[in-house]
Amino acid sequence: MTEKLSTKRNPPKWSLWFKGLDEWLLIFQKVSGALLALYLIGHTLVISTALNFGHPTPLTWERIIGLIEGPQVIGNVHFGAIIEYLVALLVAIHGANGVRLILMQYFGLGLPKPERRTYPMVPSPMKKPQVIYKYLIIIVVVIFIALASYVAFIG
Repeated sequence: MTEKLSTKRNPPKWSLWFKGLDEWLLIFQKVSGALLALYLIGHTLVISTALNFGHPTPLTWERIIGLIEGPQVIGNVHFGAIIEYLVALLVAIHGANGVRLILMQYFGLGLPKPERRTYPMVPSPMKKPQVIYKYLIIIVVVIFIALASYVAFIG
């Protein structure tokens, strides 16, 4: 009777920050890109309809844009301003994620240094430049959200 050798394998670490984060960010990039493309098509259709397909009249413009702006939701903030804020937020996060992908895939920033593979593979710990890179991106996104919120709702 032969015994089967069992070795404990460490699963590969797919992300530098959290387990599975890179896959989720890639999925988010694709979904947000599709949403932004749909928004662009809808925006073009609404504006061309409001401009009466090249023959603008004040009545048509006021009726369409007034419908989109909708009622005031909070104070003087209209429904349209909230939609614009959410689209701007989606564009900012999509852009920041795109810059992250470009820096990682084409320039290798934030990736660990290649090492010789030995089995079973053990994930290497995150080094200082990668930690700084992570926190820098988080700080930039938080600053943008704060400034965009100020402009959209207070300013």
